[in-house]
Formats: sequence, structure tokens, C-alpha cells
Amino acid sequence: MLSSALIFAEGCGFFKHYDFKGSNIPEDIGTFTVDFFGNEASLVNPQLSMNFTEKMKTKFQTESRLGMQGFGGDYQFSGAITEYRIYPASLNTDVGTSQNQFSIKVRCEFNCAKYPEKNFTREFSFFKIFDANQSFESLESQLSTEIIDQIVQQIFAAVALDW
Repeated sequence: MLSSALIFAEGCGFFKHYDFKGSNIPEDIGTFTVDFFGNEASLVNPQLSMNFTEKMKTKFQTESRLGMQGFGGDYQFSGAITEYRIYPASLNTDVGTSQNQFSIKVRCEFNCAKYPEKNFTREFSFFKIFDANQSFESLESQLSTEIIDQIVQQIFAAVALDW
């Protein structure tokens, strides 16, 4: 049954534009460049910029057919981390803050000379809620990794999935 469905889908041209990873990158796009994403947030994690930049490179290297270049790629990414903050997410009248929200926001500038209609400058963000009784320092690495992964996925989806 599955093979019949695949033959039907292939016969209808379903696989012409999408590969099995779901990317929808034009055939004449072969390379990408990721500039260093600096940290412009008021609260700075010294490793965040490097971690974010490397995750962007890894995502496009492993989940697309594009090759990475040091500069001048067909797809070019640049930007900055614009927010890195913790604030109360919920209050309890007995104890005050019961949960905190940790948020990261990234400004991403995407440029493609071959397809300028795809260019954008956009903010991507994600957050995690954690128990206010827990020390942020003990959770920071894990939470920032989870948030970065989500933001990188959002950027990848905006560029490579183009649904």
C-alpha cells in the first residue's frame, strides 16, 4: 500500500520540488554563508553568539544540500541577538513569583541575490518557563540550548521550507 502511494505521489510530481528532508531550495542555489551573530542584548551570555552562529551553520550543512562558504554564498545570513532576558511569568500572592520566563530574540537578515524577493529582515524568538525556586544559573545552559535550537529551526523553516 505504501509503495503504491509513493508511486502515485511520484507520478503526480509531488517529489519534484521537495526532498525527503522537506527543503524547498531552488536548484541553482548551492552555497550559504553565515556571518557571526553578535550579541546586542542588555544581558550578555559570552558564549551565546558563538553557539548560535555554529548552530546555524550546522543546521544548513546537515539538513540541506547547500555547501558552506566563508563569504559570498548564494544564501547569506547575518544578524544579532537582540534580547536575552528573564522576567516573571506568573505570580502567586503567597510567595510572589512562582515561575520565570527566559526569552531570547534574534534579528536575522537573509539575502539571496538570485531571488531578491525572498530577502527579509525579521525577528525570531522563543522562550522557556521555569520554576522560580530554581536557580537560573543551574538551568541557563540547557534552556539557552533549547531556545537556540527552536530559533534556528524557525529561521531554517522560513528560508528552506518556504511552505
